[in-house]
Amino acid sequence: MARSTSTSATELGVTQTPESELPIWKTWPGNDRFYCDGRCMTGPSPMNLVGTCLIVIVPSILFNVLVTPDVADATHVVVLAVGISWPVWCLFNLLKTGTTEPGIVRRRPKPTPTFDGRVRPRYKSVAVPTTGLPRGNPGGCTAGTGGSGNSNSNNTDAEDGSGETQKQVTVKWNDTINQYQPPRAHHCSANDDCVDKFDHHCPWVGTTIGRRNYRAFIFFVFGTTLLCVYVAFVCGYQVKLSYDKLPSSNKSRALRAIAGAPAAMIILVLAFLGFWFVFVLSVFHTYLICTNQTTYENFRDGYSAAENPWNKGCFGNCFEVFCAPQQRSRFAFTKPAGQQPCDVDEARETEVELGKREKRRVERDERRRKEIGDGDLEMGETTSGTTGTSPNKNKTETESGTKKEKDSSRNKKEGKPSSSKAGGALKALATKTKTSVDEVTIQMDDDDPSDDGYEGDRDRTPKVRDVRDEKE
Repeated sequence: MARSTSTSATELGVTQTPESELPIWKTWPGNDRFYCDGRCMTGPSPMNLVGTCLIVIVPSILFNVLVTPDVADATHVVVLAVGISWPVWCLFNLLKTGTTEPGIVRRRPKPTPTFDGRVRPRYKSVAVPTTGLPRGNPGGCTAGTGGSGNSNSNNTDAEDGSGETQKQVTVKWNDTINQYQPPRAHHCSANDDCVDKFDHHCPWVGTTIGRRNYRAFIFFVFGTTLLCVYVAFVCGYQVKLSYDKLPSSNKSRALRAIAGAPAAMIILVLAFLGFWFVFVLSVFHTYLICTNQTTYENFRDGYSAAENPWNKGCFGNCFEVFCAPQQRSRFAFTKPAGQQPCDVDEARETEVELGKREKRRVERDERRRKEIGDGDLEMGETTSGTTGTSPNKNKTETESGTKKEKDSSRNKKEGKPSSSKAGGALKALATKTKTSVDEVTIQMDDDDPSDDGYEGDRDRTPKVRDVRDEKE
């Protein structure tokens, strides 16, 4: 059947586009849904997102049509403006949460087997700085130190040579993406994607909450909490206006006031029930934001402030969630595989590896420099020990020089040749081959054998009498 279809397509002149040239949303391996030629992406349950939108839209319309106008007429038009704009803000963040790519990690080809046949470890430990996320642009082609796929802290502090404290965390090998999971990532079985900084899979939004849509999710939760409070307050105010219109003599004045504003009472009850749900969620995520944890990490690990390797302090944690630059997506869904952005995780691993190589090079150069410095020091000490003189030796040489000067002056007075002449005779004997032994003997004979200045030379020279006896 497939062959006949292919033949008919060829006969009709229709060429099939190779899979490598198709936009990646058409060959996407996960459970996500794509619309508008890959420009819009949702989770595997888009109808859940639609249902949540209706929960926000329908009560908001009833509120602004049946309740807000009366209160705005009695107070100010700002009540109507807030009643319209605030639900729109909440709806915008809800749609942004459900249609934003949550931070899916790119899948790599299956790695080749190792040469030695060893099995790749399922878990491994990596060092992450205590400041949490890698430095630099998290969405660009250069990033900082990697993190933990499963962020299990071993509570082991270390230093990377620059004085920065690091903690050991555990990363897990993911067979779906064929790599170790990046910082704080987890594989979502509902989306069938490995999501960076995985928080939880939200059934109300129909997708996974991760690094790239967590901020919009928090704005939706906080905004809905405040919206419920506002709606309840305005609805209660309308009931009060209805109560004030009734005569004070009426015994069932409160019941008549409630009956006079039925829409306000119904919306008030819905807002009250919805408030407790989103209020508890807001309090819980406020704690997570202040401690820089995800829902998954909190339920599984239960970090304390000292153990959490991602904790930057309350202010730094809040800044990261609400004000830090948003990480760019790893994918361009409307383009083929060959035109995708650079692999952030691969670039991060490359930078980490280059950092390790640079660290090893610096340590090697420092070790060589120290060895060379120690060698020069030892040579200097040896030279100093050889050529240097001690005070006693200097004193002895000084006394010897003084004694030689005295002997020289005494020899001059007595007409005797100095010991320097004897040394000159030896030099002449060594350098001038034509000098006869008789001349040397005569020159040596004139010197007094008992001369102290000639004592050293006489030890190395034959005595004159011995030479005469040999000649005779």
